[in-house]
Amino acid sequence: MEIDKEQETLLKQQQEQQPQGEHGSRHGASTVKMMESIISIMEGNMDLDKVLSYNTKQQVNILDRTLGITANILTLAVVGYIIVGIFVVNEGYLEFESSKGAIATHVRGDAFAVSSGREAERYFSAEELTLPGLENGNVFVSTRQKIYHQERGICEDHTLPCEKDEHCSVLPGSTTEPVRGRCTENKFCEEPAWCNKHELPEIYDLNVADFNIWVKASIQFINLAPTTIYATENEHPFPQEGYNVFNVRDLLLQCTPVPVRYEEISKLGAAIEVQIFWKCDVGDKECTPILRARRMDPLLDKNNIGYSWGYPEYLNDDERMLYEMTGVRIFFRSVGMGEMVSMAAIILKASTSSCLLGLAPIVADLLMLNAFALKKKFRARKYDVSEDFSEYFERLEERKKADSEATMARFLEDDDNETKEQEWQEKVDMDKM
Repeated sequence: MEIDKEQETLLKQQQEQQPQGEHGSRHGASTVKMMESIISIMEGNMDLDKVLSYNTKQQVNILDRTLGITANILTLAVVGYIIVGIFVVNEGYLEFESSKGAIATHVRGDAFAVSSGREAERYFSAEELTLPGLENGNVFVSTRQKIYHQERGICEDHTLPCEKDEHCSVLPGSTTEPVRGRCTENKFCEEPAWCNKHELPEIYDLNVADFNIWVKASIQFINLAPTTIYATENEHPFPQEGYNVFNVRDLLLQCTPVPVRYEEISKLGAAIEVQIFWKCDVGDKECTPILRARRMDPLLDKNNIGYSWGYPEYLNDDERMLYEMTGVRIFFRSVGMGEMVSMAAIILKASTSSCLLGLAPIVADLLMLNAFALKKKFRARKYDVSEDFSEYFERLEERKKADSEATMARFLEDDDNETKEQEWQEKVDMDKM
């Protein structure tokens, strides 16, 4: 039929239009095969080898040294980044685990000071210098103490500043109309309070720069080495200065980014965080930690730096001693990172980073098609634009429809001619009779 001849002609044209030579691209072949399969399905001749055929990509070998050098340089850059950046610098061959450990501290030291306020002198033991023991492992070392001898009475309450009487507390015992305390010329409320028995408190400036702290630290990496515990006591079960014994001055000077001098904080105090940091290869049985410190009170409130607290000691119901303590609050932490060579980590990093190798040909193609002088020729070789097969199938349907109508017309015409011939034959037979 004419349709079959037209299909064969179109297929030959598509095959002849394929570029020749090693530079050519044969993407049209897969399209032609697809068209043949569709035609076979439409005609009812389903060839499974053609319908279920496999299409593969075909590379175009561009004979251009500049483009080849560019692609190789990009590939080498990606490989270099994988080897140096991922595996060497970032240690991609290791498996890591972060952990927190335990801290215990012991203190040693004392001080003797003469009061700069009310005339007095006093000896301070280690227990008096390190009150309170708030958390296990953390230490407070007092650098300055004020001691007030107080009794109950009516006086200026320095904890209640005021501008007028309404700012003061309502006095007990008032019935119909509330009676408040009086706001004095010094802008403090005069009302029932704890009154100082002496004009000046006892003020002690304590020299505790050489106060020693023995730090015991340990850590364990449960996932990497569940049976191994690293501790400062493993190598040094006894106190040793510079390893596990530190004085207050040394800890302040270890602060980063700016070291802190003891004289700077002796009046207002300070809060610092000291980290015993472990970086351990869990394959080894020994691991030596390093000490890192930073000052924290300016980070919490830069307008109110320092650290202080107070507590009362009651002598009887109407008399007490009030201690205001200023000093260095040291927060000790034992933290670390365990590492171990892991084949799983190597396979994971290698498989994920190898995806970057696909970046080199993408960049090379972009340069080839947009930056090189022969970009138009490269584009002509890279892309093979096929014919618009949608128009072909429209013409094919029109031909089929026209052929079907023509066949039907011929069939009707032959039928009509046969009827006329039969009538003529009957008429001839009647005339003979």
